[in-house]
Amino acid sequence: MLVTSFLIFLVYSTFSTPIIINRLGTLIIIFTLIIYINSIDIVGLTPGLTIYNNWFNITAYNIPLSILILILSVVLLIYNTSYHRYDLKSPYYMLLILANIIGLLLFPLVNDLIALYIIIELQSYSLYLITGLHNRSYNGTRASLLYFLMGGVASAIILLGSYFVYALTGSTNLSDIAIFYSYNSIPTIEGNIYDYFNIILFGLLFKMGMAPLHRWSIAVYNYAPTYITAYISVVAKISIASWIFANAYLFNHDILMIFFFISLAIAAYKPLYQINIKTILAYSGLLNFGYILLTIITYDISFYIYIIQYILTHCILFLGILAAGQYLKTPVSLWSPLLYIHQLKLPNKTLAFSLTIALFSLIGIPPLPGFFAKLYILSGALQDNYVLETIVIIIFSVIATYYYANIIKILVTSFNQNNDNKNVNTMNPSLAYTIAVTTVLLIGFFIFLPALSEGLYLITI
Repeated sequence: MLVTSFLIFLVYSTFSTPIIINRLGTLIIIFTLIIYINSIDIVGLTPGLTIYNNWFNITAYNIPLSILILILSVVLLIYNTSYHRYDLKSPYYMLLILANIIGLLLFPLVNDLIALYIIIELQSYSLYLITGLHNRSYNGTRASLLYFLMGGVASAIILLGSYFVYALTGSTNLSDIAIFYSYNSIPTIEGNIYDYFNIILFGLLFKMGMAPLHRWSIAVYNYAPTYITAYISVVAKISIASWIFANAYLFNHDILMIFFFISLAIAAYKPLYQINIKTILAYSGLLNFGYILLTIITYDISFYIYIIQYILTHCILFLGILAAGQYLKTPVSLWSPLLYIHQLKLPNKTLAFSLTIALFSLIGIPPLPGFFAKLYILSGALQDNYVLETIVIIIFSVIATYYYANIIKILVTSFNQNNDNKNVNTMNPSLAYTIAVTTVLLIGFFIFLPALSEGLYLITI
């Protein structure tokens, strides 16, 4: 359905206005989500099924991730279905988004190294174009070029690892390679297959922007327009992490552990000296995916819980920053009106409250999702005897609390100040409803957490 819609939009985008295309595209994604949920019995997918000559493997582990990606895409795209003070609409935006979503949905299902490269390039090239969509923005063009160069290097690394795996096993299919694993666990003259999959893992973590290979991603997120940063910083990382989690048995966890420690240390320390809100959120994403790396190592259902809380909190933060741009009398630029944390003194107290709740969740204040997500990670790690990793998470979480609390302090001062920005345009209704619904889900997360945990347990036994 998405492929057909992409072909239709390829022609239709030249004859219609961007606002109509964005609304139609969002409705198509919502309809795809409904069909996806109604046509697949997640619990019944045991042990799974393969399609397209075993190129894709549909299991109970990766289907929930595809559903989450669709929901996330809808929430982020609602911003472009209405008019705003800073109108950056393009007739090609939804066309590129549809191409990207096709790659996002197929990525967690990939079961072949050839398909892996095709799908990751489908996802990556659409993201390169989305980042540089507004070529009148000098920083946007810089971000697109930097993203393309670094993504190309990561793709070359993935290809190199795939070549060595094929040379050793004679196959690119992951199911066949798993059989090879069971009979050839001892290193041979040609090499150890773990080493070659570690090369692929290295390339994937490079594409995710995990530390110490993170500087390019921070620059891309900072240079790109804010509403594009919201999309590329959340969606792209989740799809790659989903595939690594679904195929965690292929990789040597020592590499993941190294990236885990370095990512936590850098993401907790660097933002302490930052005043750029987009840079702070980029490091926040790096910190959160550092936690997620530990759930991949332990292969625990806390991975799903943490992904859900990450989606809820960062959707509120990015959409809240976009909404806060409506109230600025002196925006930094058309592409990123709100760029510095001192600009978060908002006249809209409800919006400031939503942003504060999201930041409290990232800190880990109960009963918000961030608390339960960290609790699940720590309990799962302790159960598997990862004591040092648990202590490291606690220490760096405390350090990261400082820069979250600094943003909260600036937001709370909005409650006690008489702002003179009341003549500025009010928040867009569709954006307000999206933030309100997401905030309610964030606050009421503990209500449906028991049912969610039970469902995740059923699909993983």
